[in-house]
Amino acid sequence: MTKIDRVNIRPGVSMLSVLPHLNYKPWFALGEFVDNALQSFLSRKGDIREVEGRRFALSVDIDIDHSAQRIVIRDNAGGIEQETFPRAFRPAEVPADASGLSEFGMGMKSAAAWFAPRWSVRTKALGENVERTVRFDIDKIVKDTIEELEVHSRAVSADQHYTEIVLDDVRKMPQKRTLAKICDHLSSIYRVFTRRGDMMLSLNGEALTFDDPEILSAHYWKRKSEPARLWRKEMRIELSGGRRAEGFVAIRAKGSTSRAGLALLRRDRLIEGSADEAYRPPEIFGATNSFVYQRVFGELNLIGFKVSHTKDGIRWDESEEEFVSKLKTALSTPDLPLLDQAQNWRSTETARENRPHAQKAIKEMQEEMPINKVASALEKVQAHQSGEPSRQELPQQRMQTKEDDVAQRFDLDVLGARWEIDLALDYKDATCDWLRISDQATHGPGGTRRIGVRLAMLHPFSQRFFAKADADQIQGIARLAIGLVLSETIARDGGVKLAGRIRTSLNELLRLALSA
Repeated sequence: MTKIDRVNIRPGVSMLSVLPHLNYKPWFALGEFVDNALQSFLSRKGDIREVEGRRFALSVDIDIDHSAQRIVIRDNAGGIEQETFPRAFRPAEVPADASGLSEFGMGMKSAAAWFAPRWSVRTKALGENVERTVRFDIDKIVKDTIEELEVHSRAVSADQHYTEIVLDDVRKMPQKRTLAKICDHLSSIYRVFTRRGDMMLSLNGEALTFDDPEILSAHYWKRKSEPARLWRKEMRIELSGGRRAEGFVAIRAKGSTSRAGLALLRRDRLIEGSADEAYRPPEIFGATNSFVYQRVFGELNLIGFKVSHTKDGIRWDESEEEFVSKLKTALSTPDLPLLDQAQNWRSTETARENRPHAQKAIKEMQEEMPINKVASALEKVQAHQSGEPSRQELPQQRMQTKEDDVAQRFDLDVLGARWEIDLALDYKDATCDWLRISDQATHGPGGTRRIGVRLAMLHPFSQRFFAKADADQIQGIARLAIGLVLSETIARDGGVKLAGRIRTSLNELLRLALSA
């Protein structure tokens, strides 16, 4: 075997200084190393399994060490062979076979340079008895116009096969929140390979796997007497220029604003639509609060398309409009009208699915609502009231918080007295009034006035209009409920008889006529 002492990196000397400024996201940059490992494994899968056994699976481990400012990527793929070794380290040297995941000849170099100024590659190819190591120091290479790097070799058993990439003095060290997003995106990007057992991918020892959502099994919303069916459709969309899209589209059993949407893949590797950045053309998915936006999902492999050099976008070449149009038509056929079902199917769980939005909404409401302005307005309204407070038609005493409630307390200072408003969004009782209140009057000078506001989120009116409301919409209806309750309380304190009549009439009208 010919010994390799040096490797030529021309014409990359000046290019290396530009690579740190690429517009990468950390998960796509790390994905470049995973792509190389995957392609190495897929190219030599038969040879590797002949040595390791039929059940052998590729393992790619990413370790991010904050204390050392270092990222290490290890794999047990086929390694970088002697014949491809010189090309592997020259930027923009396109591989002889560009039909796989390594097609631009830039991935490892651009991602490594984007992350760190110094990095090394240690690799051992299956069937060869030499391990080779190359070290890059970008500042030194650029400063001294170095065109060749030294290769360090040592003898190793021919059956071993691996690659280890070490990034030192990492510039863009992922922090805690970014680490969570990296896990989320990488598990999404490589879902096909981990799902079928070709690869085990991990980050800091945590296995990254994709959780496939449950698919809706239900009758068609227009024909309740029909038996339930699985709302999943196999797709094959023929496009101009010999291109096509293949895969499936389905309806989630439980909606999700962040997790619905399409994943666009190429060669089984996701390009657009990973994690919470799903591909959702508005012509199909509509607005963010639509049922289609939160229920429809799928995976489509695009065949015959090119991608950006960072592999984070499809190069449509003016064919996206044709793709979206044909996809929408395919999702609207009479045999399985997916879009119609997604928009109109209603489940008793729909409101409960939105509970996290409710929690976020009233928490933000507590932080953002101008309490001083509310208290000031309340003082002005009270000042215009006359007469002794009437205790006719008193609301019930303080209501107990239930397990499923989304609850928050708001404190007001009104004319020297403290008011507490206990807001509760009820996600358990579907048979109660839409709006209920409780009132505990002030006890002694400077005592506390406690007003309870309870809004039924499973009430027919809420189910009809707010089951899939976003945080802003829930906050709006909660503010309205508080306003109605405070207005009734002020009226009662001002001596207005039958002050609760508006609320009780509203509850009756909503239940009897206005919820349909």
